[in-house]
Amino acid sequence: MLAGYTGPLICVGAVCLSLLQPARAWAKPAAFFVALEYEPAPNCPGAEALEAAVVARLGYDPFADDAPHHVLVRIAPKASSLDGRIEWRDADGHWAGDQSFSMASGDCVRLTRTMALALAVQIQLLRGDSRATPAAEPGQASDAKSSTKSAAESPGEKTPVESTPPSARVEPPAASAVQPAPKPDAPPVFALGIGPAIGFGLAPYPIVIGRVFGQLAWSRASIQLAAEASLPATFRRADGAGVSEQLLLLSVAGCEAFGRWNGCVVMDAGSVGLAGRDIDHPTSTHLPFVDAGLRAGFSQPLGQRAFINAHVDGLVVLTRWTAELDDVPVWTTPRVAAAIGIDVGVQLR
Repeated sequence: MLAGYTGPLICVGAVCLSLLQPARAWAKPAAFFVALEYEPAPNCPGAEALEAAVVARLGYDPFADDAPHHVLVRIAPKASSLDGRIEWRDADGHWAGDQSFSMASGDCVRLTRTMALALAVQIQLLRGDSRATPAAEPGQASDAKSSTKSAAESPGEKTPVESTPPSARVEPPAASAVQPAPKPDAPPVFALGIGPAIGFGLAPYPIVIGRVFGQLAWSRASIQLAAEASLPATFRRADGAGVSEQLLLLSVAGCEAFGRWNGCVVMDAGSVGLAGRDIDHPTSTHLPFVDAGLRAGFSQPLGQRAFINAHVDGLVVLTRWTAELDDVPVWTTPRVAAAIGIDVGVQLR
């Protein structure tokens, strides 16, 4: 009795098999998870912002603390620019590849978005999903320069993306026996600048000081040499007689940067000129002047080369002196002094 139904049954079976085969081709690759370690520079977006940017591009959260693969995302300040680095390690903790970025404008929000895009693309490649690649936002990486290294690549060889089968992208690049050579230290950056300051405790009332400086800066440390001169200031008695004072100093400062903040050890040395004014027998003299102390400052980039730095100095006067009129003391320098200033400079690269 079943002989008459053999043909229809064969057709139904063929249709079922044809439907099952595409379903297997449509199956999405399994999610790829990685443990994230994030070390941002000061004033940069936090880990939540970085993770949210990656999740928005992938459509799922790829971060898990217990994931076998590990990625380190680090952003560090360098003079007025920012350096970014993404470093991959495999399940055994061995180096598996890295990617470097540089943002000359110092825009950390933009650099973070660019690195989030690169991280999402790499996770998607490791996941094995080559059909959809997250698109960069317009202008997002226009001034961020990137370079990628992998232990499985030779210096003049590029890893193909489209021609590599998905099964070959499941694991990160395997580390070879030769570890990557350490990056050479960046050369120091020389800068010139000028700026006014107001000194307290260097005269009976606040005085205006002008300075010209040269600075040699590395990634975290800097050395600054400056020539400083105050405007002549005259303090008088009730009868109109007075003493004019002017400071001529050389200054040296050794500083360390903490993001855009910096702390310095400062020393000034030079002379103070005193001259009588509106008296019968005016005289003048020059006395040695030395002070030392600490400086705290905040630097703000102005474009790629220029910068502005505001600073506050706390000083201890090491050579005190007394100004006299007609052998009567009228002013003695205090032991402690201070200065508030703002500098504008430009880097010479």
